[in-house]
Amino acid sequence: MRRRYCIIGAGYTGLAVAKAYTDLGLDYDHVEATDAIGGNWSHGVYDSTYLISSKDVTEYPDYPMPLDYPDFPSAAQMRDYLRSFTAEFGLDHRIEFGALVTDVAPLDDLGLAGWRVTFADGAMREYAGVVVANGHYWDVNIPSYPGEFTGKQIHSKNYKRPADLNGPRVLVVGAGNSGCDLAVEAAVTFGNSEISLRRSYWFIPKYVLGIPSSKFDVGSVPVPKLVQEAVFRSIVALGMGSYGSFGLKKPTHRIFDQDLVVNQQLPYFLKHGRIAVRGEIARFDGRTVHFTDGTSGEYDSIVWATGFKTTFPFLRGGLLAWENGQPRLVSHTFPPGLANLYFAGLVAPRSGAGMLLMNSSRLLAEAALLQQRMRTPIGDIYAQISKPSSEILAGGPDLRWEVLRGRWLVRIIAQMSTLRALLPGTSRSGPSETEAVEPQPDTRTASQRLAPPSRLLRPILTAARHIA
Repeated sequence: MRRRYCIIGAGYTGLAVAKAYTDLGLDYDHVEATDAIGGNWSHGVYDSTYLISSKDVTEYPDYPMPLDYPDFPSAAQMRDYLRSFTAEFGLDHRIEFGALVTDVAPLDDLGLAGWRVTFADGAMREYAGVVVANGHYWDVNIPSYPGEFTGKQIHSKNYKRPADLNGPRVLVVGAGNSGCDLAVEAAVTFGNSEISLRRSYWFIPKYVLGIPSSKFDVGSVPVPKLVQEAVFRSIVALGMGSYGSFGLKKPTHRIFDQDLVVNQQLPYFLKHGRIAVRGEIARFDGRTVHFTDGTSGEYDSIVWATGFKTTFPFLRGGLLAWENGQPRLVSHTFPPGLANLYFAGLVAPRSGAGMLLMNSSRLLAEAALLQQRMRTPIGDIYAQISKPSSEILAGGPDLRWEVLRGRWLVRIIAQMSTLRALLPGTSRSGPSETEAVEPQPDTRTASQRLAPPSRLLRPILTAARHIA
């Protein structure tokens, strides 16, 4: 068991990790708390859900989606695809369903000796390492306001179909991707609906000149942020034009500072008077909702499309450093100061994640294999070229470059380790001789961050001192 790993979660991310571990020959247990694969696609989306990123940037590169799938597959098609992917590579036989993890603890201070995983049935297992891939769209966030609303309330994660609502007066709170979809669905079902906005949003059309907008966030080399912003602001201008003409306020924040909303139906329904915009909620009084602009309305149902909290109830307090509700990680993957604990999929890319998930899972698997030879956490070495951050939003090119750079680093260190083992007279220290490396502040300029592999020299030299 001490050479085996534990992958927590059998969703879109967890399946990519399992494929990467299988390809590299790493042994693992794959545990899933529910009774089905697919994660949020299996139990956290509504019946009418469609992808907001096109299929060719959502599919795993190892396994293209069927040719007869549309540009934007449905939730049912996504579930079928994930099940087919799992069966194709024999990953389904490795999944333990109904296996709820309740505690994950290191066997030593740094996790170099491995991790102990405890399950809801009381069983305990020890592993070389643990991959946390249980997702961050499950612990619902519902804001609190003065007073009490006596109509029906439901969070978007628990909503499945219009029958879940009491009509005809429906208020959707939040205008993210789910909020826009459900405001439109309620308007179609009951004739009209209303949507409460605390702030303004950047709305991205699904198509620009007949091309899925997700294809504009591609490439493996990071593009300057100002250029990326200019591209997407142009897309917004083509898709929306004047915000005021839709009764919306133009966003005041920079376009990449918040989640982008990929939706063309909400503006359409606003123009047709089927959806009305409300301000932020001030208080409740029975079925009356009072808004901060002094207006009020009567409603039968409220749909909370207010997002999620990032939580890991099975991780003990003190293991992670938190900032703005997110853990500080190196490259969205490695917690500083800990070895053999990895986070997969804890990022919100602007485009489809298929290629990103598979390549980042390969990085994770390669890092896990290398960690077996190291006397210090890989993440602390990686921190010398990638500053720990709690930022969860990122562009596709930036993320792909981060993964590529990480794989260069891991492979070069692995080659050094192999050469060192072959050199005559080389002494090998046991894993008990650990020495942590303090992450250094990242003071490089933007151009320095685009350094070629030769600029990885410093962390490589650091790693050379800690090869077991």
